Amino acid sequence: MNTKKILAAVAVLLILTVAVGVAAFNSWQELKNRSGNPAVAARHAVEAHDLAAFKNLVDLDKLINQAAEEILTAQINSTLPPTAYSMDELQSRYDKLKPDFVNAARAAAEEFISTGKVTFPNAPTDAQKFFKESGVASCEIKSITKPQKDGNIKIVTVLFHNAKMKFNFELELELKPAAENSWRITGARGFENFFSGYRRALRRKLDSLNAPIGRKMDEIFKVKSFIVKNEGGDEYGFSQTLDIALKADVKSDRPLAKIIGNVILTGKDDRESLAPFALDMTDREQGVQIFNVTKTLNPFVRADADAMKHGFRKKDLQIEVTEIIFSDGTNLKLLDRLPD
Repeated sequence: MNTKKILAAVAVLLILTVAVGVAAFNSWQELKNRSGNPAVAARHAVEAHDLAAFKNLVDLDKLINQAAEEILTAQINSTLPPTAYSMDELQSRYDKLKPDFVNAARAAAEEFISTGKVTFPNAPTDAQKFFKESGVASCEIKSITKPQKDGNIKIVTVLFHNAKMKFNFELELELKPAAENSWRITGARGFENFFSGYRRALRRKLDSLNAPIGRKMDEIFKVKSFIVKNEGGDEYGFSQTLDIALKADVKSDRPLAKIIGNVILTGKDDRESLAPFALDMTDREQGVQIFNVTKTLNPFVRADADAMKHGFRKKDLQIEVTEIIFSDGTNLKLLDRLPD
């Protein structure tokens, strides 16, 4: 086990919210001075490494479950090929991802509160990798609003800055009465904002690293244009299929085996939907030619559902070549994660 002072995603979003004092902001100072404020008491519990006291002030399990729901749903919608066409299938994906996410987040949060550090194994799980790579250890509180009443609860909005990945995001904390003159943090919304910000920042960083690789790939297989035709829905009127005629210029000094890539549909609020394709290049001629790829619009994926309901503009659709495989087994491939 390697001991590293890296906080898991949910742990840091929660712990920074309740455990970090930012003296520069009057709103935070005023919030700290309010009697019965659970954020202040929770901060003291963290400083004292008193996990039991912290859990009395913060519904840790509920917040972690809310984070899992928002982040994993966003991940399923934006990073996994939409090959599932039923709510049962999508739920199955979520159910498979959730235990690792929740267990890793809970273990990191409880270890940090109890000891002030987090240990991760040398071979981390997928959730632990995400927690490390998403820059959560660099998150800083920029501002905290005054509590706003909403019925019998209070809402506090916290603005964070992720210094590693260079983006801002907000969380809304829900405070409920726990006893006379005291409140408990029982919920949070906005974890999806963290994931969306991370995805955009990751793409910007990867675009820079991938630029020279992309130029080499363009010299071999350059997408010049494409025409999209909606072939309509399936026999049940459930999904719709886009037939894409892709015009590309092929110029390779070595025999090609496959061209691999994605059809990317970008919807409202930068929601993305991916459809992978693989073109068999065996015995293909050189020069400009037409290739046919398809993308199925899945009504259970938000970007696809938006397109099915409202239509989409051609600029919302992107053809991305991610890998060129040569007949001898060598390849050119875009990075899909930042180097260690």
